[in-house]
Amino acid sequence: MPNNEDSFEDFLSTNKKPSRFKWLVLLMVCLFFTGLIIVSADWVLGALIHTRKEVTVPDLTKKPVSQALGLLAQQNLAAKQAGVEFDEDVPPGSVLRQIPSAGSKVREGRIIRVWISQGDEMVFVPNTVGKTLREAQLAIRQAGLNVTKVENAYSLTIAKGSVITQNPAADSMVQKGTAVALVSSNGMPPASVILVPNFKGKKLAQATLWASKQDVNLIIKEDPFSAFPNGIIAEQRPAADSQVAPSSNIEVTVSRRATAEDEKSYHLHYELPQGKKDSIVRVTMEDVTGETEALNETKQPGSKIDLEIPFTSRGVVRVFVNNILVREREVK
Repeated sequence: MPNNEDSFEDFLSTNKKPSRFKWLVLLMVCLFFTGLIIVSADWVLGALIHTRKEVTVPDLTKKPVSQALGLLAQQNLAAKQAGVEFDEDVPPGSVLRQIPSAGSKVREGRIIRVWISQGDEMVFVPNTVGKTLREAQLAIRQAGLNVTKVENAYSLTIAKGSVITQNPAADSMVQKGTAVALVSSNGMPPASVILVPNFKGKKLAQATLWASKQDVNLIIKEDPFSAFPNGIIAEQRPAADSQVAPSSNIEVTVSRRATAEDEKSYHLHYELPQGKKDSIVRVTMEDVTGETEALNETKQPGSKIDLEIPFTSRGVVRVFVNNILVREREVK
């Protein structure tokens, strides 16, 4: 062993394992100073925290975010959004809940976590027209809505056991949990029941002949700006499948649009394939004037569609079945 007069370096140089011992000593020195720094920092931080005074957490629930931030600032507190949730009892943009809770004692500078309300959850109403009653009820429940009332009526176009109409209408936005009323088909009516056919897209002569046979008053209105060809029914009231009594009034709006020199008409004939389910059929014509919707209705399997569609110069007619393009044809 070296004596007191020897230097520390001489001691390391005379040791049998100088390299390992040297690093061990350096490691111990580093650990000592690291621990000293941690203890000192913890003591300083603790001292700073405990010098802050205690305050009471205000009640932020059901208050707009701007108001909640103001209340926290008065107590030298801060806020952090922890999430958003739907709640019909708390307006959108207001605080739904908080942690720590109102009345808690905390130090100044504490961060209060808050959850913000998005109000009522809104959902789209599914289209159930043409679906079986069971399918319709399942689709409505899957959308977060309820079926509260099912009525029955006869129909000229919707098969027995399928939905004729619904309220609210398809694709409308409503609060989650809203009740949807359905009308289910009893099939074709007996001879004593008069149902209004679908005259939209048909010639006025067809409506006139039907009204004469059923002893129904046909009120005719004209629309010079209609997108339908001249002489074609564009609108009707009441709607198709409505039950009426003899001597009732049926109102139809007939297109009386002025025909341009270069206007032509395309006759569309399309037959739906056979099957078990009704389909939503949409027909459009796109020409230099833009896109015009000629048909958007629910049809039974095997239904035949015959339409006269006007267009200018040249155009493209498209047929969609359940939002799937099944036919596209250029016409000129």
